[in-house]
Amino acid sequence: MKNQIIIYSALISFILMISCTKEIDFSGTISDPMIVINSYITPDSVISVHISESRFFLNDSSYFKYLSNADVVVWVNGSLKEKMKYNQNGFYRGTYQPVIGDSVKLIVNVPGKNEVSTKTYIYPQPETISIDTTEVKTGERFQVYTSSYSMNNGPIIYQYDTIARVIGKNINFKLTFHDNPNQNNYYRLVVDTKYSYKVKDPISKLQTDSILHYYNSMVELKDPVFGNINPDLLSYIQGSGSNFYGFFSDELFNGKSYPLIFTLNVDVYYNYPKYSVSNKVPDSKEVYVYLQSISKEYYLYLNSRLSSGNVDPFFSEPTQIYNNIKGGIGIFGSYTSCKAYKYVIK
Repeated sequence: MKNQIIIYSALISFILMISCTKEIDFSGTISDPMIVINSYITPDSVISVHISESRFFLNDSSYFKYLSNADVVVWVNGSLKEKMKYNQNGFYRGTYQPVIGDSVKLIVNVPGKNEVSTKTYIYPQPETISIDTTEVKTGERFQVYTSSYSMNNGPIIYQYDTIARVIGKNINFKLTFHDNPNQNNYYRLVVDTKYSYKVKDPISKLQTDSILHYYNSMVELKDPVFGNINPDLLSYIQGSGSNFYGFFSDELFNGKSYPLIFTLNVDVYYNYPKYSVSNKVPDSKEVYVYLQSISKEYYLYLNSRLSSGNVDPFFSEPTQIYNNIKGGIGIFGSYTSCKAYKYVIK
């Protein structure tokens, strides 16, 4: 009953706020645009960085200005490595591929603006020990296709056809890894569910592959390290939510081996051959599991993004998004992935 009173009070307050809205002219100072740097680097690829210009919060435009005239220099372990070249759409690309143990620093100069700098560190990949899986059938249902027709302007006749049998499954994962006791470590779990389709071009009759990726979708991250709860309406109002980014620290298991538990919920379709439906069933489903070591900057950024996204602006203070750009704004972090574990949904 108490929870219902809180919810009703919140809704009434929201309605009153809307009805009492008054337009007030802004009389403050319009701040100058700042340089915005965004990049995540990894040993798997060369360094790339996106550079743009910030937009004043009262600006009606929904676009950010890309900067193509920046001088971007990469320093590695205290030594000048290279000058990055502009590609397109605000992206600068280098030729150096960082390695584990590198300390990488970016120095950015744009004509007419102050110098901007940032740095991060490349951590070793997680030390995975094993990964175990079990499948549990959660239920069975049938997909029904509804069609209708009318003869001689008579009453509408509906037809119902069962076109597929659907089996629900929970795929339970236990990924055991060892944590380095000599430092504070930060991790991120990425579950990539890949759906592959065979698509035939109606004109050329050539068959091509179409692939859809779903990252951390349909995944239950109930392990205590994620800090997740079961959200309801009241929890959304109070600012609680789910860690769908899959990041965590070693606070609960520092220096020990830890069995990370998570579950993927999937539906497996068995189409009846004589029916052709617009929602084509994937020809194959594959799951790729990555455990990443991420930099502290990346961890703090994801944490602030999650905190910001899980609050209601009417009932809480705004959350400051983490920023590690000196003289500007944005995020420069790193991640190192362990070897992907592949699981085929049969």
